[in-house]
Amino acid sequence: MEKYLILFIISLSLSSFGQNCSMLKNGKYEIQYDAKERNSSLIEINGNHYYTDHDDGKKDYEIITLSNCSFRLKNNKKVDESKLTEFQNIIFKQKPYFEIIKVEGSVYYFVCRIDLHVQCGTGKFIKKEE
Repeated sequence: MEKYLILFIISLSLSSFGQNCSMLKNGKYEIQYDAKERNSSLIEINGNHYYTDHDDGKKDYEIITLSNCSFRLKNNKKVDESKLTEFQNIIFKQKPYFEIIKVEGSVYYFVCRIDLHVQCGTGKFIKKEE
């Protein structure tokens, strides 16, 4: 029984050691998507709020933590679905989430997911010096 307990403790240690992810800390970030057709943008994290600046003003999203390395955004404002493309409408209804897959200094690499198998993009959050 002791051998199994030791093996269990070692496997837990290795799995937590191998996971190089973290939630975004408070501050300003630039989002750079890997896809060329997606523009980079600036966001700000403050507590459990995610702020973006758009042409029609600043938008506030609540950060819903899903795990140590993933989160989704919740916005209580109604969205005019008539202005969305068919693909955007599908994504909007699916509630995509961000999974941080790697952190290198102030760069957080992410995968935007619809579900475990379908991705909506990849890229990185780059923390800006203040």
